[in-house]
Amino acid sequence: MKKIKFTFFTIVVLAVILSVYIFSLDDSFTVKRSRIIKAPANLVFHQISDLKSWEKWSPWKEKDSLMKFEYSEKTDKEGDYFRFTDSNGNPQKLTNISIKPDSVIVQSMGNQEQTQDFYWKISSTDKGTELSWKVTGELPLSQRFYAKEMDAMIGPMLTRGLERIDKAVHNDMNKHSTKIDTLVDLGTTYYLYKTASCKMDNLGKTMDSILPQVLLYAINNHIQINGKPFTIYEKYDPENNSVIFSSGVPTMEKIEVKKDDILTGKTPGGKYLRAIYKGDYKFLSEAWQQTYKYFKKNDSLVIDKTRFPFEIYTKGHTLSPNPADWETELYVPVIYIKPDTDLE
Repeated sequence: MKKIKFTFFTIVVLAVILSVYIFSLDDSFTVKRSRIIKAPANLVFHQISDLKSWEKWSPWKEKDSLMKFEYSEKTDKEGDYFRFTDSNGNPQKLTNISIKPDSVIVQSMGNQEQTQDFYWKISSTDKGTELSWKVTGELPLSQRFYAKEMDAMIGPMLTRGLERIDKAVHNDMNKHSTKIDTLVDLGTTYYLYKTASCKMDNLGKTMDSILPQVLLYAINNHIQINGKPFTIYEKYDPENNSVIFSSGVPTMEKIEVKKDDILTGKTPGGKYLRAIYKGDYKFLSEAWQQTYKYFKKNDSLVIDKTRFPFEIYTKGHTLSPNPADWETELYVPVIYIKPDTDLE
């Protein structure tokens, strides 16, 4: 009997000690991961604040491809939410709690039994946009043993989520398309320009160096610009993979230039086939290839080789930080068109 009482007493004492120990454990946890993403801050911000974007990069969605999302009427403002059921069959809800454009987002995810808070911080740095994802929460009494293990348990999911956000942002930035638009008749116009030659691989870099010089010359000399910047392609040498081109801006009248490397010219006008390209300039060569393929499929159009093709930058980085939104018009000179030509 004494042994039974002693055993019972020991069990009670151990239970009390265990309970005291459990109650003494920290019931809260914090897990944080960061990543540098080479993209504008507002594009990174959009991936997180617009809840419909989560399906593209959510690490939970990646683990469970059958996961279904149910959205509120709007998805990018404070109070907007989506619902889903996790792999354990538990309903979950993620809500935008607080949003500061392009800088801070606070969200809450969970259900009536348990919630976690997500803190996102978006900062511009010299290396790109730094995205930090911090998760905080409180554990129920039965799970407090895991408080110190939460970093190892949740951390890899946050890391994977940041990797997938990076990929989703760049996938969006790389979207591009080309549409053969119409035939147009262009009048003549004067323009300021600077000519350069380079390898095709250095075309973008060289163009970026000379066009600002023309723009700056026009501004410093109070010259009224009469349209969008453009580039004329004067010669392409496929054997040497090189190009000669001129970049410039249209003007209201003929300008007497005072600088040896800045010149004035006049466009020839005439009939052109126009194509509309949307996307990053790094894919422009694809747009030109697609435009010239159109001539191979449509023998009713003949290219005028006495005039040069050119492109006009109708919407660039000053109007949108997202390269997928940039718009460029491509023009190929045409000298002969058979009757009843329909553009596809």
